[in-house]
Amino acid sequence: MNTSISIQDSLLPFLPLLYIAWADGILEKHEIDYIKNQIDDNNTITDATKQLISKWLDPSHPPSARELVYWKKYIKQHADVLDLSEKQDLYSLGTVLAKKPNLEEWANEKTKQSLQQIENYLGVSSHEAIRFIDDFNPALFKVDSNLKRSEAPYSKALKTLLQHGNTDLKNKVQSILDPHKEDIESHSEDLYSRRDKVLQWTLELADAGLGKLAYPSAYGGSDSMVQYAAVFEEMSKYDLSLTIKFGVHFGLFGGSVESLGTNYHHDKYLKDIGTMALPGCFAMTEMHHGSNVKALQTTAIYQPDDQSFIINTPTHNDRKTYIGNAAMHAQMATVFAQLIVDDEEHGIHAFLVPIRNKQGATMPGITIGDNGHKMGLNGVDNGTLHFNTVKIPKENLLNKFGDIDEEGQYTSPISSSSRRFFTMLGTLVGGRLCVPIAGNAAAKKALNMAVYFALDRKQFGPPGKPEQSIMDYPTHQKKLMPLIANAYAYDFAHEHLLREYTSHSDHDAQEIEALAAGLKALSTWNATDTIQTCREACGGKGYLSEMYFDRLKADTDIFMTFEGDNTVLLQLTAKSRLTYFKKQFGRMDWWDTLKYISNIASTNLTELNALVTRDTSQDHLLGDEFQLAAFTYREEYSLRTLAMRLNKKIKSGMDSYEAFLDVQVHLIDMASAYIDRIVLEQFIGAIKKQEQNSVKEVLTSLKNLYALHRIEEYKGWYLEHDYISGSKSLAINKLVSKLCKELKEESQHLVDAFDIPAHMTATALKFY
Repeated sequence: MNTSISIQDSLLPFLPLLYIAWADGILEKHEIDYIKNQIDDNNTITDATKQLISKWLDPSHPPSARELVYWKKYIKQHADVLDLSEKQDLYSLGTVLAKKPNLEEWANEKTKQSLQQIENYLGVSSHEAIRFIDDFNPALFKVDSNLKRSEAPYSKALKTLLQHGNTDLKNKVQSILDPHKEDIESHSEDLYSRRDKVLQWTLELADAGLGKLAYPSAYGGSDSMVQYAAVFEEMSKYDLSLTIKFGVHFGLFGGSVESLGTNYHHDKYLKDIGTMALPGCFAMTEMHHGSNVKALQTTAIYQPDDQSFIINTPTHNDRKTYIGNAAMHAQMATVFAQLIVDDEEHGIHAFLVPIRNKQGATMPGITIGDNGHKMGLNGVDNGTLHFNTVKIPKENLLNKFGDIDEEGQYTSPISSSSRRFFTMLGTLVGGRLCVPIAGNAAAKKALNMAVYFALDRKQFGPPGKPEQSIMDYPTHQKKLMPLIANAYAYDFAHEHLLREYTSHSDHDAQEIEALAAGLKALSTWNATDTIQTCREACGGKGYLSEMYFDRLKADTDIFMTFEGDNTVLLQLTAKSRLTYFKKQFGRMDWWDTLKYISNIASTNLTELNALVTRDTSQDHLLGDEFQLAAFTYREEYSLRTLAMRLNKKIKSGMDSYEAFLDVQVHLIDMASAYIDRIVLEQFIGAIKKQEQNSVKEVLTSLKNLYALHRIEEYKGWYLEHDYISGSKSLAINKLVSKLCKELKEESQHLVDAFDIPAHMTATALKFY
């Protein structure tokens, strides 16, 4: 049987205090003692009231669950004169609840001070005690989730800028793929059905002339690697299996024929490759040799009797593996093998080897395996190739850099086998340009979903008011805004590298290769971090396949491995920078050396003096000069000290290979610093080219966030090297937060410029 609950009138003013004290279920002894002391020391409260309060503070007889519910209900019913959206403290609530004559006992300065001290001790924010009493019902507030906002002044110009002159081409890709959106986003088909669908989409793109854009006009192309890369990026917004299958056939297979072959191969194969009448694959990686291409074991032995080559896989561990298009669809492979002529090895060369006939039957001497289901990219038919003394004609050697003459002797325009090897690989760097572009497109798609979700998703808020967008929370802004800045930064860096690679200007090929290697590494790592962060930022909704994060994560994970393992690529970049450093010193006479040392001293005077290292002014921190100087200092210091470490180890007698192993971590750090500096330079350069002020302003904010957030990430290094003071580090942290808050207001416009198809964005706003 229920018993009634009552509250003595003299206790009513203290009811909010008692409720809040017991609201968490347990009162610690020190909390009880403090409250009792404050009440006992207040001589305006009667002894009878003090005894009642003490009774309810007895931990051996705490209020029951029913009593707590009753107290809360009573407070809410009798405090309805209060505006729940206003801040109220324990004293104000008690004043409303008190009844005469208790009000006279209660309403005095001494009691007010006692209650304020209790609030502080219990951790109740002053003037906000009502938060513990009020139950806010967000359903009372109807919030419009329509995020369609008017365009910013820079919206169209920014979107056009990111199209890099390829708007019509990108629209063409969308018009081809949009009708397939249901199949593209399906999760129901089996492995082989998915592969067949991806093949059909690739054929549609080929029929539209989009696969051969990078090939010479004589073979139906446009001589434009830039246009090819634009198509590659646009496909990446839809399906990365399609992107990679397209890239393997047109970029790697077709690109190897164009770059390593001669007119004979171009005339015979390029048109059919461009239409995909001759589907192909790129067979470089072996089971026991991936990144170490020089050590591949597949052999190509020249047969002078009939002017042919015998392609052979020595052991099971030497079979080609992870070869895209090999398992089901390719009819020909570019096979990388050790060329042997008259028992002399001439290093790695590329050969065209038919692996299937037109009907799809495997050619004699070839065993094709299937790598099966993978973590991602399951629309690509990766497989293995094993060659058992397969004979091909002499003409199938891609002979731009090495050939067999009429007398059966090996000839090459490049006498050094090492230089010939790196020249050959250098011509294939186009794939290394496109993979990070695809990764950045995936990052942009993830950011688009996360930003739209965050702007629409409401969670928590002040009492009596609607819940807030989760984008209003600084932690959420700090998650997403720097990643948006990164996406823009890498976009401009990729565009710069692409233009340099395809230009006919006299640039250093080795420098381009080193930049491509390092940028691929940092950009794809950033894509992985971005996708994961965006998934988390979307909570449980982000775990649904409809938000694309599962495929984005799974499909881009391999980007850190193929086209070169990222760690290996950064070592390549670092070694190139060391070669550059050595060349610079090699050209120096004693006067140049003095000038170099003078420059270091000048840096110490201008950048490392106390006035600069402690300068926390906003104008200084947001200036290109400081940001570039900071990036350059980290790069040059890392390069200089790395060279000194290596020199010291080698001079002490250490083998050069062992010396490089000893400084491997430093190699990675130095290469990363170099790429960071290049990316920032290109960001600044892109801003300077803009004519519209509103575009300049928003890009400058993004550039500042990219630069300062990067310095913030490396603040340990800068502090260790006395480049910035502790106060300057704190100022940078605050400025990063400020920029995140400001750019939050622009976030929708910034991701709209990525031009992610509208039906994908709509998914972020769909709730069940």
